[in-house]
Amino acid sequence: MAGEMEQVPVTDIEILIRRIPTVLRCHVTVNDWGGVEEIHVLSTVARTPKQIVRDIESALLAQWNLRVDHKRISVAQILEDQPTYPLGRITVVEFHMDWDTVQQQGHASVVLQPSNDISTSYRGEWHGRYVPSQYHQVMAWAAVEAINQIPEFGDRFVLSELRSFPLGGRSVVAVALSYLNPRRREDILVGAVQEKGDGQGAAIRAVLDAVNRRLGRIRRAKTQAAESLDANEEEMADGGS
Repeated sequence: MAGEMEQVPVTDIEILIRRIPTVLRCHVTVNDWGGVEEIHVLSTVARTPKQIVRDIESALLAQWNLRVDHKRISVAQILEDQPTYPLGRITVVEFHMDWDTVQQQGHASVVLQPSNDISTSYRGEWHGRYVPSQYHQVMAWAAVEAINQIPEFGDRFVLSELRSFPLGGRSVVAVALSYLNPRRREDILVGAVQEKGDGQGAAIRAVLDAVNRRLGRIRRAKTQAAESLDANEEEMADGGS
């Protein structure tokens, strides 16, 4: 199993598990040889822990032929009426792009994080044929993939259009993201930013400009970790006053 884990990044395992119905979050730990030590999952009560554990076992086996003992998987569940807190603005943690000019292949990676939950991050990646003039689109696609890992959004966003154009003597990058609303009709979110010295980062910031406009309607279940974070922030505020 150690040999198999060396081929499967922990972030990829966590991304797959978070796609399982009713799973809100997960954390995977591995040993020094890359073998899975523990899988901790947070879910709603809509499905039993036994069902979720079976889905995790089946998903890992089907995706990577990776067998994990069910005893290594723990599931904590919360009621849907548990206290919640607003999902913080989504920010960029890191991003990079690599390309092979000989094979004309590119790889872009973007890591995002809610501003009020530094313990959680979401990674999006893009692989494919790379043309230098399309670097904004490549980074935007990776950013959208990262956004789609955030369970609270519920919708899967699609990069509908991206444009770069001069405005007021500055260069601006604008994006349109499409998604299906609760009535199953297509809606569009639009974001635009001015290009700065970060080059490829402009497209990512444009995607976040579009998505962050929706955060007022989105709330995240308050787990014990989140409550502890709130308590620490209050303590720091009291100490500084």
